[in-house]
Amino acid sequence: MMKTSFNTSEKMFDRSNSGGCAMKLQVVGIHWSDVYKDIARVPREFRRDISGAEIPEGTICKVTLGHRATYLSVRGQSEHGNPAIHLDERTRKILGVNEGEFVAVSFRPAWYLGQFMWAWSAADPAYRIATRLGVISVLLGVIGFVLGVVSFFK
Repeated sequence: MMKTSFNTSEKMFDRSNSGGCAMKLQVVGIHWSDVYKDIARVPREFRRDISGAEIPEGTICKVTLGHRATYLSVRGQSEHGNPAIHLDERTRKILGVNEGEFVAVSFRPAWYLGQFMWAWSAADPAYRIATRLGVISVLLGVIGFVLGVVSFFK
């Protein structure tokens, strides 16, 4: 794995991002096994929402870096405790950041719509296909219910 140096003298908190408290984290490449999984790996001590509450591992969050945001599954990073956010290249391009940059990062746990949006547009086909099949199943169920009700009254 690539060695990364961390400048811990950087300002760690920035209140200019959307009125909340955003942490200053260094953007680092993610391990090859996590590429195209729509996740961000962040050490536990930096996995906090804008109110300062700890975010449980695996939570789908709206991750904002600077002025761009996307939904990601936020997971832990046990290899080190440095102020870093590990992202794959696809996610870095979406968020408009480069490896090695220090950026203001904020996490907001997603509600059901955000979780749905994450799964619907996931890079990993396992999440994306399962979500789309689920939506088709619900729609077919509603159509079947409506047809059943209509036939009952005829």
